[in-house]
Amino acid sequence: MQGGVIIMIITIVFLSVGGWYALEAWKVKHGYPTLDENGNPVLPHDSGKMLELKQENDALRDQLEKVYDRIETLERIVTDKPSRLAEEIDKLAALPPRPNTPEPDLQASVDKEKK
Repeated sequence: MQGGVIIMIITIVFLSVGGWYALEAWKVKHGYPTLDENGNPVLPHDSGKMLELKQENDALRDQLEKVYDRIETLERIVTDKPSRLAEEIDKLAALPPRPNTPEPDLQASVDKEKK
């Protein structure tokens, strides 16, 4: 009976340590930070990939923020009163053209479409 208990305890300890080791190896392989002996996070050695992913993540966040701004503008256009929208369009039409931007030749584009 005593031998079975000792083997069971050794098996539990072995599985616990082995499971912890396998989890840490998986974290390193997939780029998750691990903890040092003081409990501080340590990034994997391949920090170049982590830096690349962080930059891509920042770029995607900026792009998503722009999309949210556009959606907000579209929601405002849809929910605003038609008279206010017409006023804003008239104000924009009254503005002078931006410098260094050629006037579009609408007739030329219509002629191209007919061909």
